[in-house]
Amino acid sequence: MQLDLFTTGFTAIVIFLSALVHGIAGFGAAQVAMGLLPLFRDPAAGSIIFTFIAIVLNLRVWWSVREDFAWKDWLIPVSGLLLGLPTGIFLFQGLDETALRIVIGITLVIGVILIIIMRMTEIGKSWMKESSLKLGWKTGVLAGFFAGILGGSVAIPGPPMILYGTYLLATEEWKGNHTKAVFTAFFGTLMTYRLASLAFVGAITFDLALEAMVVMPALFIGSAVGIFLYKRIDETKFRWIVLVGLAMNAFILILTAIPEF
Repeated sequence: MQLDLFTTGFTAIVIFLSALVHGIAGFGAAQVAMGLLPLFRDPAAGSIIFTFIAIVLNLRVWWSVREDFAWKDWLIPVSGLLLGLPTGIFLFQGLDETALRIVIGITLVIGVILIIIMRMTEIGKSWMKESSLKLGWKTGVLAGFFAGILGGSVAIPGPPMILYGTYLLATEEWKGNHTKAVFTAFFGTLMTYRLASLAFVGAITFDLALEAMVVMPALFIGSAVGIFLYKRIDETKFRWIVLVGLAMNAFILILTAIPEF
C-alpha cells in the first residue's frame, strides 16, 4: 500500500490546525478539520480519519479533568446517542460527495451562529441567565440524539450540545471543568461508537486506518502549540477570527459543491 504524499501531508496540516485552534479557543477541532478536509479529498474518507483523531483528542482532554466527571450527566445524552448515531451513519452511507460537502457546510454555518449567539455575545448569555427554564433529562437525551445524527453523518456533533451545555453553564447548573469532563467523555464516546459502526458496515479500510496513524503526531504537536499560545494571544479576538474563517470555509464548501458555481 502506498499513501498519497500530497493528500496525507495536507491532511496532517489540517489536523495540526484543528488541534491548534482547539488548544487556544477551546472549540473548533471538528469544525476546522471537517471544513478543510473536503476541499482537497473525499469528505467521507476525511471524516473517517478525523474520527480516529477525535477519539484521541477527547480522551486526552478528558484525562486532564477526569476528577470532575459525573457518570449521570454523561449517561443522559449518551442514551440519546445510542439511537441518533446509527441514524446518522445511515444518512452518511446515502450521501454522495457533493451532498456531503453541502451538509457539512450547512452544519458549519449553524455551529458558527450558535457559538456567536450562545458564547460570544451578551444576547444569548443574558437570555440564558435570566431564563427560568429548567432543562430536564429529556432535553439532554434529545441533545445527545441530534448530536449523534450530526456526528454519525458529518462528524460534526457540536451544535446540539453547544445549546445544551452552554445553557447549563449560564444557569450555573454545571461548572467549567465539569462541563469539559462530561462533554469530552460524550464526544469521545460518540466518535468511538462512530468508528465501531463504520467498521461494522465496512466503511473503514486498512489504508484509511494507516493514514490516520501517520497523521496522528500532528494532533499532539498542534495541541502543544495551542496550549503554549493560549496565554500569549488575545483569546477573544482569536475566537472571532476562527468563527469568521469557519463561516467563509462553510460557504466555499457549499458554493463549490453546486455545479453552476
